Amino acid sequence: MSYETVLSYFIGALIVVFCGWLFSLKTKGILRLLFNTAAGAFLLTALSFFTPLNIPLNPLSALTVGILGLPGAALVIVIVCFL
Repeated sequence: MSYETVLSYFIGALIVVFCGWLFSLKTKGILRLLFNTAAGAFLLTALSFFTPLNIPLNPLSALTVGILGLPGAALVIVIVCFL
């Protein structure tokens, strides 16, 4: 995993926290968003290493998962499978 991917995950997480703060979510909501981001990033990384799917770990997919969390990981997987 390159430093660009890790940086993209981090920037995505910061964007999620900022959006949560902007919409005045309680701490529980922000923590849930951060958990979704971490779970999505872990899922994408695990799937790329342990399955025959060739999921690209690039800044765009990292930001998608970082912002959307698990639905973002599902979106990246669907795009990879159909394109």
